[in-house]
Amino acid sequence: MASVLSLMQQGYPSRAQFSELYSMYRQYLPKKLANLPPRMFCRALFKARGLDEEDFRFGLTKVFFRPGKFAEFDQVMRSDPEHLAVLVKRVERWLVRSHWKKAQYCAWAVLKLKNKISWRRQQLIVIQKHVKGYLARKKHQPRIRGVMKV
Repeated sequence: MASVLSLMQQGYPSRAQFSELYSMYRQYLPKKLANLPPRMFCRALFKARGLDEEDFRFGLTKVFFRPGKFAEFDQVMRSDPEHLAVLVKRVERWLVRSHWKKAQYCAWAVLKLKNKISWRRQQLIVIQKHVKGYLARKKHQPRIRGVMKV
């Protein structure tokens, strides 16, 4: 409850549930988009619509809008089906791009992890080298000092 109040104080007075927004578009969605969770569909819809991240915030079950942005979004939702079909195409395109970006990020993360593992392996070798040298010096130091005195 406190998080809802803080969002409203920050200037996000309008709100709508994910399921309501999803149900409005459900009849226009192709099969692969109809299986999306409502929250993910709403995120894709807002990105495809071109809304700025500052215009809305996601809660657990609702999305909160800045003043005036919900009215603009509501007007788009009530527009003709041809415009909605174009918007659904944009959503599909955004989803493909987001999946591609996630795949790129995963590949980058795997490479970074591989480099970190190899760097740690090299550091372990350096640590082992120094510890073995220290132990060898400690073990043979009395003999070396005895030979140096003679």
